[in-house]
Formats: sequence, C-alpha cells, structure tokens
Amino acid sequence: MASDAVTRRPGYDFPWLPRIPFAFDFLFGRRRSFARDSALVMAKNPYPRRFEGFEQLPQASSFVIVMNHYTRPGLHPYHCAMAASAAAAGQRPGQPELSWLLTSEWYGARFGPVPISVWLTRWAFRRIARIYGLVVLPRREELVVARASSLRRVLSILAKRPIGLMPEGVGWGHLIEPSQGSGLLLAMLSGRGYPIFPLAIFEEDSTLVLRLGRPLRLSTPRDISRDESDRIAREQTMVGIGHLLPRGYWGAYAAAIEGSLSEEGAAPE
Repeated sequence: MASDAVTRRPGYDFPWLPRIPFAFDFLFGRRRSFARDSALVMAKNPYPRRFEGFEQLPQASSFVIVMNHYTRPGLHPYHCAMAASAAAAGQRPGQPELSWLLTSEWYGARFGPVPISVWLTRWAFRRIARIYGLVVLPRREELVVARASSLRRVLSILAKRPIGLMPEGVGWGHLIEPSQGSGLLLAMLSGRGYPIFPLAIFEEDSTLVLRLGRPLRLSTPRDISRDESDRIAREQTMVGIGHLLPRGYWGAYAAAIEGSLSEEGAAPE
C-alpha cells in the first residue's frame, strides 16, 4: 500500500549552498536555473532513486509533463519536481529546462505550530516563480482575467521550452480529482500538438521511483459542455498516470483505471 512504512522512509533536505547568494537572489528576484539547483539538491540527498522512461523525451521540441502530487513527512512536492527536472535535464543536455506551473497560494500552511498567512505564501510563490521562470496559476476559479493571462504565458513558454505541472494541486499520494479547468488546459495543449507525458512518482520501500509513460491522447466529444469536457480530460490524464502507479496509489480513480486496463486487456500490477 502507498502508506506502508512512511515513517521509515528517508527525509529529504533542502541544502541550498551557498545559502547567502540564494537568499540574495530570492529577495531581489535574480534569475536562477531550476534544473541546476535541482541537481544540487538531489546530489545532497543521496537516497535511492530510480528513473524510468525519460529516454523517450523529445530532444529538440517542447512537451508537457503531468505528474501526480506526492508528498509525505520528509518528502515534499518541490523535491519531486526537482527530481523530475534533474532527470529531464540529464536526458537532454544542453536543451531548455522544464518550467513548472505553480499554484498561486497555499491554504493551511504552517511553520511548526504557527500558521502562515495566505498573502505571505502568495508573495513567496510569486518570488520563486520570478527567479526560476515558473508560471503562477491562480487557484481560485473566479480569477478569469488572471487565468487567461497565465494561459498566454504558458503558450509563450512552450514555444521555447517544456513545462511540467501537478494538476491535483494538493494531496498525499493517492490520486485525487485535479483542479477544475486543468483538463481543458491539457486538452488544448494536446490539440496544439504538444506531447502530454504522464509521470508517476511513488516509493518502493526507501526508493523514490519516477516512471514516465508514453504521451497521452486527450480527446473529448464536441457536442458536450465545457465542464464535461474538462471532467473527461482530467479523468483521461489521471488514468494515464494511474497506469504507471502501483494499485495502492489509484485512489479516487481506481474504478476508472481498472476499467481502462480491462478494456486494453492488461493486468494491473
């Protein structure tokens, strides 16, 4: 199961070296390479990791990596994003690095027993996005203008380099329903010809596994509502990721994944 022996798994550190230059860059918004810093963090965390399927990434064209949101005490989503960025950069030397889509705010954040205000997380996320060239996506659906601006920025970035995102936004490992609108975004990008690579991240005992699958084919019927198109595209995406995960991680999409595998005549792990 996905939650077995969580407390016995290694804890990842965040060893910025040197710390003073990073703090300076953070405060003043100076650009840094996320892939280079990712490689540094991974090197300072010599725990077992296994990368599968990254050799299929295009060498000279843009693409989209869509990854499940995996976290636990001692291992956070940014560690997972860094592991994926380091793996992609290692497979594509000299090519543009991944640019991640980042949520605009974090509710319920705490520093030990002290709650962290939402406005502070908004400021920090925007600062991180600035120094690494990431894209901030408004979390609240009513921010239509901001979302449209973010979409234009996504397309602008994809013209130059690949992007990565975690459509669930939150979660602890078991698949959950992604944020509304993420399906429409991914279906639109797929329709424009960008390969959508599902990436499953999970742990086998103390080994962090990153398993990249073949590009997804996202398609929805034309004569349905936007909400239904969004739901179908989200399900197609999560089922694609679920195909790469052990059964214990299937969560809310267990029935859909089981049905998909049955239709394909494949036996689930």
